Amino acid sequence: MNRLTFLRSMLMMAIVIGLSACSSTNINKLEGQWQLFWINDLSDENIYIWNFEGGEITIVIYSPPTPVNPNPQPVIGGRAQYKTSAEFLDAVVEISGFVPSVSSPKVIPMISNAKWTIDKIDNESMRLATADQEGANGSYVIREFVRP
Repeated sequence: MNRLTFLRSMLMMAIVIGLSACSSTNINKLEGQWQLFWINDLSDENIYIWNFEGGEITIVIYSPPTPVNPNPQPVIGGRAQYKTSAEFLDAVVEISGFVPSVSSPKVIPMISNAKWTIDKIDNESMRLATADQEGANGSYVIREFVRP
């Protein structure tokens, strides 16, 4: 009987360790550039690249070319800090200190100081989710990205 209890305990520990290792693996895939799939405003033709590097997020805005400006230069739309953690079943990105660019107010609704759960991440796509976004009244807010 004691041997069966011991084996069950060891199996549970192996499952818990395996699940937290998966969360840690997800965090390792976060670094680098991600292009936001911004469907909240379909009239917005800009491309938004979120760069996660060394604990800082930089949001770079690429405007489409126009006849007046055929080669527009990218503009920094905002900056924030982030920390990652592997919780029991989830990989979490905590964003803080968001500072929007005065010249690019469109970035403000895209990001918020909150704990974001990495719902999905692989080498091609990522989905972040939170219920902590200011003004969302507890709604589940999702941001989807692809590698540029």
